[in-house]
Amino acid sequence: MFLRDWRAAALLVAAVLAVLTFADPKLSLPLRVYRYAFVVDITQSMNARDYHIDNMPADRLNFVKESIRQAVHALPCGSEVALGLFTTRSVQLLFEPIEVCEHLPVIDDVLAHIDWRMAWAANSFIEQGVYAAIRDIKKRDPGVRLAFFTDGQEAPPQTIRPIFFEKPGEIAGLIVGVGGLHPITVPKYDRENRLVGYWENTDIAQIPESTTAYQTTETAPRPSHGGYYLSWLDENHLRELSATTGLRYHRLETPRALVDALRAPEFAERRTSRTDIRWLLGLAALLLFASVYLVAGDESSKRV
Repeated sequence: MFLRDWRAAALLVAAVLAVLTFADPKLSLPLRVYRYAFVVDITQSMNARDYHIDNMPADRLNFVKESIRQAVHALPCGSEVALGLFTTRSVQLLFEPIEVCEHLPVIDDVLAHIDWRMAWAANSFIEQGVYAAIRDIKKRDPGVRLAFFTDGQEAPPQTIRPIFFEKPGEIAGLIVGVGGLHPITVPKYDRENRLVGYWENTDIAQIPESTTAYQTTETAPRPSHGGYYLSWLDENHLRELSATTGLRYHRLETPRALVDALRAPEFAERRTSRTDIRWLLGLAALLLFASVYLVAGDESSKRV
């Protein structure tokens, strides 16, 4: 009699738990989450193809997009991300930080549509872009971490350096170096995204004049007069930027390593987040159903 009553009660509780899973139940729990603004360099050197990993794009820009997509999917629920674009001297956020699990389809869709043709200018002044991203995050929400993806190559090469007016380390995050260390040519596409050749040194604009916002450097790198314009990951430049800004440097080699870098404990924060517990209720219901039939089966075998 007791066994029969126990099975009836277990089935009733399991049925209630199964029904509750359709009510989208959530529970407020303290979680370790991450908040990032991903800023992607979309200048044309990011079209260079120097990645050689199975099932991953060869060109820098699409490699970055796929790596970010995998990283977002690996962040715990309650985390938030924003997406932004860099070209010339400035950064433009496409949207403010949004929760990753609830808005995953939107984030994936925006990532898929990022394209080099969205650039509003051709030149690439990396230092100014990183500094602009830091200023923007500081103004919006200093708690957001920055992940700035770029090959680090200034185009045209700079004889002047902008001054960093902010406090190093005030905005935390990563400068993510993209591409290979060996110089390669940069494809030139038309507005229909058809390959029409490769960028040459004669295509690169002249170096800008200095202003009070700059300090001069000791060297004056200039592109040669002829030949193809070559691009590579300028790690030395990005490491210097890392030291100046307090952002950590990470070289993008695999999506997995990027996930590990983004999920470093120093970038996490504790927040109370409403967490989906449907899986927990469903698992409890399944275990109750299973226990009822396992016990019933065991009793039947004993009677035989």
